[in-house]
Amino acid sequence: MELVGERIGRLCSQAAGGQLREHAERYGVAEVLDRIVDAVAQGRRDRPLAEDLDLLDAAFARHGIDGLTTGVRGFEPWLGGGGRPTVAAWACPGPGPCPRKVPVDDGDPPVCGLTGAPLVESRITL
Repeated sequence: MELVGERIGRLCSQAAGGQLREHAERYGVAEVLDRIVDAVAQGRRDRPLAEDLDLLDAAFARHGIDGLTTGVRGFEPWLGGGGRPTVAAWACPGPGPCPRKVPVDDGDPPVCGLTGAPLVESRITL
């Protein structure tokens, strides 16, 4: 269910501002979005959540918004080497955290776009 966590991270970063909810209501999948939010709040990463993400993606795709939770992925290796640098980042506060990370700055911690909970500070080894 690692892919489900990645999809939740992508959705979370797009959920701030209320447009996701507006579109979900307009496209008839607000109930599906509510189930996704409940699953995220409970830390679930199961088949029903994956199916709801598929339903949400399909509804948005029918209206010209493709890849809502899947997106395009690529990998580019780091050049050079040596050392294990770390960076501070805000991370998902959920019991089954998604992979979303936000660089730490001098401001208040950002919040999860789905649950509204503040992100927690973490260290990432590069």
